[in-house]
Amino acid sequence: MRKPFVRYPCLSILGAALLVRPSVASAADDARLNGTPPVEGASAGSSAGERAAQLYREGNRFYDEAKFVEAEARYQAAWDLQKSFDVAGNLGNVELELKRPREAAEHLAYALEAFPLGERPEKRRFLQDRLAQARSQVGTLRISVNVDNAEVFVDGKLIGLSPLQGEVFVDPGKRDIEARRAGARTSTSLLVARGSDQSITLSLDTGPSIPLVVAGGAVGLLGIASGVTFAFLSTSQGEYADGEPRGSRERAELRETQTTFANVSFWSFVGSGVVLAGTAVYVFSTSSRTPGPQAGITGFHAVPLVTSEVAGMLVGASF
Repeated sequence: MRKPFVRYPCLSILGAALLVRPSVASAADDARLNGTPPVEGASAGSSAGERAAQLYREGNRFYDEAKFVEAEARYQAAWDLQKSFDVAGNLGNVELELKRPREAAEHLAYALEAFPLGERPEKRRFLQDRLAQARSQVGTLRISVNVDNAEVFVDGKLIGLSPLQGEVFVDPGKRDIEARRAGARTSTSLLVARGSDQSITLSLDTGPSIPLVVAGGAVGLLGIASGVTFAFLSTSQGEYADGEPRGSRERAELRETQTTFANVSFWSFVGSGVVLAGTAVYVFSTSSRTPGPQAGITGFHAVPLVTSEVAGMLVGASF
């Protein structure tokens, strides 16, 4: 029978010296947890710490009696009250005995991550060996999302917000991975083998880029302003030409200038129309909202309008 990982008051829980035999301590030792774990903001004299210490002692006692289910329940309750590397180590150790490798891997990984610098190397090796055993029975995922603060779900269970810290341990088989943020969501499914290690990247539609939309709008409006300006100049040149004698050189030059300005105005409107239409399509296509079956824009058109009396653009859309 495996022995509990921690049988003596440890530095991370009690601030006292820890006497450890190689690998694990003997069940016959009478040294017990007699303090409170000062972790994650709980004071050494807090009622939560005292209750965690009591539960920890009870877990040790049940483990000595090979009552792993009862020991796991006590260690879990102590863990829920206050988290520390030694509670996590004992909890992961007994979970592995109970054939619950996924939970064991999570707690053993925490124990190694929070392992104090002053602890004995034998204890670290013990944790590493047990974690390796747990890893061989589950799948390890490294999940990343292209945006921060996205909710990440595995099989419908929220496991945290992106960016996730550390690895995610899952049971072998088909797993559904999903990310959500601000109404946008993306998901994928994969088959996980025992002992596998996979990296997954989820990409959420983050909506249109505001600087790009602003730049597109500004260029489009500048094009319209240019078209209006040259349309006005073209009209003015036409009026001047009307005042010159027919067949005169001045009249011909004014007409030529009028045509040039009219062409510049026309293509300015065409360019601005293309830019604004492209910007509109980009905004609608990158929107994070999911339209209904009959919703959305099905057609969009922009047509420049230049005459001797008016200059502008006709814009239309069908829904």
